[in-house]
Amino acid sequence: MILAIVVTYFPEEKLLKENVNAFIDSVDKVLIWENTPSEKRDDYRFIRHEKVEFCGDDINSISHALNYAWRYAKNNGFNHLLTMDQDSCFENFSFYLKQTILNKDAPEGIYTPLIEKKNVTEDFEEVERPITSGMLIPVALIDRIGGWDEEFKIDAVDDVFCLRAHSLGIKTLAVKGIVMQHRLGEPVTRMLCGHTIVLRNYTPNRLYEIYRNNILLIRQYPQFTYIRKDFKGWLKYIVWILLFEGNKARKFVSILRGCYAGITKRL
Repeated sequence: MILAIVVTYFPEEKLLKENVNAFIDSVDKVLIWENTPSEKRDDYRFIRHEKVEFCGDDINSISHALNYAWRYAKNNGFNHLLTMDQDSCFENFSFYLKQTILNKDAPEGIYTPLIEKKNVTEDFEEVERPITSGMLIPVALIDRIGGWDEEFKIDAVDDVFCLRAHSLGIKTLAVKGIVMQHRLGEPVTRMLCGHTIVLRNYTPNRLYEIYRNNILLIRQYPQFTYIRKDFKGWLKYIVWILLFEGNKARKFVSILRGCYAGITKRL
C-alpha cells in the first residue's frame, strides 16, 4: 500500500490539481498537509476526492509534516511513502511504480525521479542530493533512518534525510525514464549580456532558512564534501540578488542573519 503526502502553502489551484491528479489513481491515500494558516485554509482546498485527507497543525514545517505522514503510514499498514511538494508534477507516475516497487529486480533504496529532462545512463543510478518532491520510500527504510530532522523546517529537509541515509549505507536512486517537472521559488527572468538568467526570487524568510541550514549541513556533515561545493553557488546567488531582484536590503539582511545563526548555533 502507498501513502502520498503533499505539503502545501498557499498553493496555486491549477498546479496543485495537476500535481495530485498525476498520481492519485496509483496510490491508496493522499494526505494534503496544509502549512497555510488555519484561518485561510478553506480557500485553498482545491482537491475533492475520496482518497484525500486534509491535515495540519499550524506548525509551518516540511519535516514535521513528513514525520506525521511516516507515523500515519506505520499506524495504518502502508508499505511505501510518496513525498511531494505542491509545485511538482509527474509525467509518468504509473511507470515509476512499475520500475520500482512493482519490479522484483529493483535494488533497495530511496527512489527519486529525474527533474525536468535530465537523464541517467543506468536503470538505477545513485545520486547524492535528490529533492523531497517525488521521493518514493519504503517505510521500513524510514524506520532505519529515524524519520526527518525537525531542526531543518523548510530548507535542507531532503539533504539531511539523505545524508543520514548515506551514513547508514542506504542508497538514493534516480530511476531512468521517470520525469517530474518541479518549480523552485517564484522564478523570474532577467537578461545579462545577451544571456537569460533565471532567478528563484525567494522571500527573505526563505533565504534565512537556506543560508542557516546550508552552514549547519557543512558543520554537521563535514565528510560529505559536495555540500561545501554546493554552498559556493549560494554565494554567487547573493550577487544576483544585489543586481537583479527586488527587496534587496531585506533579503541581504536575512542572508546575513541566516549565516550568523548557522555559524553560532550549538550543535
